[in-house]
Amino acid sequence: MPWKVSNDRVKLILETIERRMTKEMVDTDNLTIEHIMPQKLTPNWQDMLGDNHEQIHKTWLHTLGNLTLTAYNSDLSNKQFLDKVSLFNKKTNVSLNKYFYDKNVWNKEEIEKRANYLADLAIEIWSR
Repeated sequence: MPWKVSNDRVKLILETIERRMTKEMVDTDNLTIEHIMPQKLTPNWQDMLGDNHEQIHKTWLHTLGNLTLTAYNSDLSNKQFLDKVSLFNKKTNVSLNKYFYDKNVWNKEEIEKRANYLADLAIEIWSR
């Protein structure tokens, strides 16, 4: 199953970045991949993404910039972005999720910014 292989690789990348972001060890065994922009768009998400929401969703859904690690995947589900940020602020100790603390919107531009941020971290980790 290609998604399973891809999913495992993405989790490995995110776990490795997480380990490099903090001196505290986070047990990543119970963490799963969370799509910030959810796999199923609600009307609220459509509004946040704008008129081109279908194309943005199709293009950016499974990209590194839109993915994170959490133990609260079922709690987050298709919730609005600010609800997800609130849960991250209250419950998570995953350093990757500190990125969202000052974000008020999640759209194509923000996903792309986070993708670049994570890519820079990955380059530092895996530089030769």
